[in-house]
Amino acid sequence: MPISDAFVSELCGKPVVLASDPARKTIGKVADIAVNASAPSFPPVTGLYVRGNDRVLRYAPYPTVADISQDAVRLSAAPLDASAAPACADELLLRKDLLDKQIVDVDGRKVVRVNDAKLAAAADGLRLIAADVGLSGLLRRIGLPAMGRRWLERARGPGLRQALISWDAVQPLRHDGGSAPIRLRVPQDRIDRIHPADLAAIIAELNASDQASLIGSLDEETAADALEQLDVDTQLSIIEDLAPDRAADIIENMEPDDAADLLAEVEPEKKDELLSLMEPAEASDVRSLLTHGEQTAGGLMTTAYLWVPPELSVAQVFEHIRAAAEDAELAYYVYVLQPDGHIAGVLSLRDLITAQPDAPIRSIMNDDVVTVALSASREEVATTIARYDFVAVPVVDAAGRIQGIVTVDDVIDVLLPEKLRRMLPRVGRSRSRAKT
Repeated sequence: MPISDAFVSELCGKPVVLASDPARKTIGKVADIAVNASAPSFPPVTGLYVRGNDRVLRYAPYPTVADISQDAVRLSAAPLDASAAPACADELLLRKDLLDKQIVDVDGRKVVRVNDAKLAAAADGLRLIAADVGLSGLLRRIGLPAMGRRWLERARGPGLRQALISWDAVQPLRHDGGSAPIRLRVPQDRIDRIHPADLAAIIAELNASDQASLIGSLDEETAADALEQLDVDTQLSIIEDLAPDRAADIIENMEPDDAADLLAEVEPEKKDELLSLMEPAEASDVRSLLTHGEQTAGGLMTTAYLWVPPELSVAQVFEHIRAAAEDAELAYYVYVLQPDGHIAGVLSLRDLITAQPDAPIRSIMNDDVVTVALSASREEVATTIARYDFVAVPVVDAAGRIQGIVTVDDVIDVLLPEKLRRMLPRVGRSRSRAKT
């Protein structure tokens, strides 16, 4: 096989001949190239689809490809009827399923459109190694390959965008011929390095069906983090397109207040169905939040906060934080609660870090705790947080028992325009995307 690499646009349309024919009479042209998309990293070419001179589509298994030259593809055996092509759920047709389609550039953290794809010879055959998303690929597609090659050479220079994205950094979002759910096959640790806001920006660029496909391909925690960053209309569209049990799994991994905000916009029957599919504890928290007015502290609060009983030492509080902080929206304040739910005091992490490990928390806690009522307006909550320079404020019922907390970012969410508030950092729990 003299050719060491090629682009899909160059192979599709290339004449096909039989090696046994000394006259090298053309029997058709390459119509498409099939790869095994389930293969790790760089998918191998499994066969070529050939459009015969009689317009009939046939299939040539890759082992029958004797040679690929600049002029033609030479086969050692005549192509088979297309129905003889092996059924493969993970088959990706590069011309039909990839060119002009959207992919996720995992390293670049964006959605791009594929103009061409690059193949390269390997020890075991031909493999898909890169997607061309630049001008060079577009020029090649419209019949200006020389200009495309010149652009690609320039794109490798300083200051110019590289047109090729390595295939192990991308993921097709849809196989047009398949109905199976899309799965994001890039390693999870690479997805973990994408901040939820970046992942949400990727999702926002997609059409509705691809948004649900991408969210559905993620683990529940990652999907929940990304969903929290999206506007409510996009959230509703995605939830509508997901299977109810999958949607419920994702919603129960959202912060309770964010889950309640979303379900408050869902049709009553759909809301009841989703709540019934959620874990009982998470569903109970969300149902409780849904009973409060949207414009009140009760409607803004989350029930995920840190609390401890009053008889502990500083060292014991740290042990409690280690066990419980993952499920709390805010791990800065620790509330000291009496058995009946009344607030005895509050501790900040600063208080705990500077105290002796064996010190009883009663001796260092602040017992003059500022609170807001469940019925307090959002303006009152915002004023309280701003006046005392709080990161969060506890919400209490008429009897003075804590019901939840409102964090500063929840106040920002209701007071600032949506576009601006999504640019600001959140103080609550969120997966770290800064892993190296």
